Amino acid sequence: MSEKQTKFLSLSWFKDQLTEVTKSVAEKIVTKKIENLVEQLENEVVIEKEYVKPYLNSFTINENFIVILNDGQQLIKFGASQELINSVKKAKSEAEVVELMSTEEVKQEKQEKKKVEEEVKLIQSNFDILTETGDFEVKDDSVYMVGINRSLPKLLINKFVEVVNKYVDEVDEQLQTDYLKEDVEYQSLIRFWYWCAANPRAEVADKLYDFLERNSFKINKFGFFAALRNVVAVKTENNKDFVDFISNSYNKIKGIWKKSPKNYWVHCNMDSGLPYTYTLSTKEFSEFNDLGNLEQLYLNLPNLEENRYTDNYTKSFDIRIGQVVNMKPEDCSWSTEDCGEAGLHFTSNEIHYVGCGDTSVLMLINPMKVVGIGTSKGRCYEYFPIMTVPREEATSILHDTDFDTIDLGEEYADLQLQNLEQAIKNGFSVEAKKHEFNLPTISTKEITNIVKSLSEIKEELNNRVVSI
Repeated sequence: MSEKQTKFLSLSWFKDQLTEVTKSVAEKIVTKKIENLVEQLENEVVIEKEYVKPYLNSFTINENFIVILNDGQQLIKFGASQELINSVKKAKSEAEVVELMSTEEVKQEKQEKKKVEEEVKLIQSNFDILTETGDFEVKDDSVYMVGINRSLPKLLINKFVEVVNKYVDEVDEQLQTDYLKEDVEYQSLIRFWYWCAANPRAEVADKLYDFLERNSFKINKFGFFAALRNVVAVKTENNKDFVDFISNSYNKIKGIWKKSPKNYWVHCNMDSGLPYTYTLSTKEFSEFNDLGNLEQLYLNLPNLEENRYTDNYTKSFDIRIGQVVNMKPEDCSWSTEDCGEAGLHFTSNEIHYVGCGDTSVLMLINPMKVVGIGTSKGRCYEYFPIMTVPREEATSILHDTDFDTIDLGEEYADLQLQNLEQAIKNGFSVEAKKHEFNLPTISTKEITNIVKSLSEIKEELNNRVVSI
């Protein structure tokens, strides 16, 4: 049971609430009236005139201060201080009385409501710039990707606005839309949302970007996000240092150096004894044993005996770097309330508490295959492990600005595009079998639009230019 659950479900918690029950019953009666009065009275113009008491009467009972307004409504302040009582008695307007008598809960709720209203106004003020891109449309004060009937969450809208505004000409204030097609971040976010739209759970898709942003996850150019989890190394005769070296070198060359692993070769100094010393070179041959091209060695990792891991809980999953790990979607819990349920767990900040194994791995996750999210951890039914992560980097790698995941995962992208339309339909079919209520639907036309847009990734993969 989590700390939060223990706090709110323990016997001591219920005992503590006994003294609050009598308060809460009375407060609930007047809370709504107080809130309505604040909204009604705060905009009234107070005309300077001879002071008139802005309420009918006031009195104290057992340290509880009660004010009766002129219309007969009662406001109660439990355990009111003498300072508060004096302030009420000096109040010049009914609105001031209502404000003084409001609980902190009512004030906080009012502040949150005002904050949301301001955010909505900010988003609405940017509607025009988004629709000008040709990728968005506005309906009923909500923003949609053209052809997809799922509204974007406000944080993602703000991010799109931030990116788009970079291409507004300062002189004529015209949007230079051609540049957006080349902006990797913009295209990454668009693809991310298309994958989200293909997720049969609308509430997961709606909250996912906020979750990723809050926990420093990174989204790559294919629309996938990078995450961490722990696994258990399966003992073999061969040392796993080779897997660590190849997977780390391959992805760090792409993520940090921005180079192509095709241009590097791996060599081994066997004279050094176990564990062997591996080195990288831009030359195919060296004085040490030449093991081969880095990219080819990486793609071959799933075939190696030493590249074997499993999960700590069931010990049944076959986990290999460079190979998709999945479970049946119908066996996952779709709950968004508790991430301690069935599914493949992932995190960004809580690596030591996810999977409980001896090896950390960095993986890519398709938003379409996320089944639940919590505060800092989530669950999916499929992930693609791309590298092992040294323990000393496990809590920092996704926060490291020098390690860019934007170009990682070409192999996974290619796999995700295979039979994509059928995969989306299957996802909604599984969800329909599990629940018979409030199923978020998506039309065949929308699926076609998603597939068409994401298929551009395949063209990009086929036409990619290898950097030197």
